[in-house]
Amino acid sequence: MNTKHKSSVNTAEAQDSPEQPDRRAALGLLLAMSGLSSLPGEAEAGGHFAPPAMDIPSSAPPEVFAAIDAVLKQTREIWNSQDFARLKEVWDASDPEPWYVPEEIEAPFYSWPQLEKYWNPGRKVLKGFRWDYDNLRVKMLCDDLCIALFNHYYEIQLIFGPPEPTAGFDRVLTLFRKTDDGWRHILYAQCPLGPENYVRAMRKKIVSDDFEEFRDSLE
Repeated sequence: MNTKHKSSVNTAEAQDSPEQPDRRAALGLLLAMSGLSSLPGEAEAGGHFAPPAMDIPSSAPPEVFAAIDAVLKQTREIWNSQDFARLKEVWDASDPEPWYVPEEIEAPFYSWPQLEKYWNPGRKVLKGFRWDYDNLRVKMLCDDLCIALFNHYYEIQLIFGPPEPTAGFDRVLTLFRKTDDGWRHILYAQCPLGPENYVRAMRKKIVSDDFEEFRDSLE
């Protein structure tokens, strides 16, 4: 008997067997679960293809877009000042139920005590944190409500934890209400692309060269 021929036949039978997973489908699923399907280029998982990116203009009136952009610039200034308790300044403080969905915590926040504890935990846990954004889009829902979507980037170094700084990126979905003081957050939801293990690996690759200089300037 030709052993080599038998081996190749058995291999072919194993590949064609309905009980064996299709390797391409399995790879696509693995890529999707690991977040790699979000990288540039065509990706397949479960028969779904990502549509090509489209540059669709923001539909909000220019004055509303500019106002939301100004609130996010103020948000950036507060985060980068390290005085996180001030973040309530860019929220509608009269809203009894602020919604906040952080990527790193499983349960979302729905109350001011939760948010205030998150922003000001009572002891310093960060050596430095930098927040930024781009690619802002704004859509009106009604005269005094709008929804915004933007890319969010951050760099962080913990006092207790890995010695090296890390970085990450998310899509962020936010709701704003028009108040007497201007547009203010009522919902902030981070929408990460993939699981934490994938994000953690990427964080070490995207830290800006000048972050340590920025961190040291805070001391």
